[in-house]
Amino acid sequence: MTGRTSTELLYPRKADQEVRFYADLIGADGILELLDNLKKFLLGDLRKSLALADTFASQSKLKTASERVTDTKLSLRTAWQGDGFDQFAAYADETTKALDAGQASLGALTTIVVNLATTIIDTYKNLLELLGNCASTLAQLGGKFGVVLGSAVFPPLTPVAIKDLIDGINSAFTTFWRDCNAGLTKLLTDMTALIGAGFQLRVIERNFPKIPSVGTSTVVVADPKRWRIKPDADPA
Repeated sequence: MTGRTSTELLYPRKADQEVRFYADLIGADGILELLDNLKKFLLGDLRKSLALADTFASQSKLKTASERVTDTKLSLRTAWQGDGFDQFAAYADETTKALDAGQASLGALTTIVVNLATTIIDTYKNLLELLGNCASTLAQLGGKFGVVLGSAVFPPLTPVAIKDLIDGINSAFTTFWRDCNAGLTKLLTDMTALIGAGFQLRVIERNFPKIPSVGTSTVVVADPKRWRIKPDADPA
């Protein structure tokens, strides 16, 4: 994946076309349906999961906001006093507490989604290998019997050779079907271990910290008479 972001994983269209050709050739509709489902999974759900992981992992606005509020309070503390500053400092403390808690929640979300995406990527890798192996087996089989990819016509073969070709295709599809089912079953097993993540997401949503309102403190903070310069403050 050098030079390519995690959300730009490619679907092996050539291998897909190879398998589809032979599935069409012998009327294996179940294989076509399986390919459709794999394609939807690999091109849709995987990218959505990876995009979510990228989104949560890159969020630092709450942390930045918390740092700015703290910096503002510390800057004012060097020169200002009085109940105006006290009210602002109290509000700043509650705000940074909420912002820091929110950033921690985003970190938890990142961990959850990354775990989900990692599980899906592992399945993605395995399914790509299975699809590639099946396409390779079919290509070798087709080369042996002189089948031309893209043609719906059998080469001039004896009935015995045609039977051997069809049996070989069916054997490749049987292996592919069995291995894909095993891979998807393993995915479900792995996802079961992560099922608690769904509940954790709900907990984070319900308890996501709210930024406190200045409320009645607005009157105090906004009143210049409630702020006093410290006698020993640096005039600069």
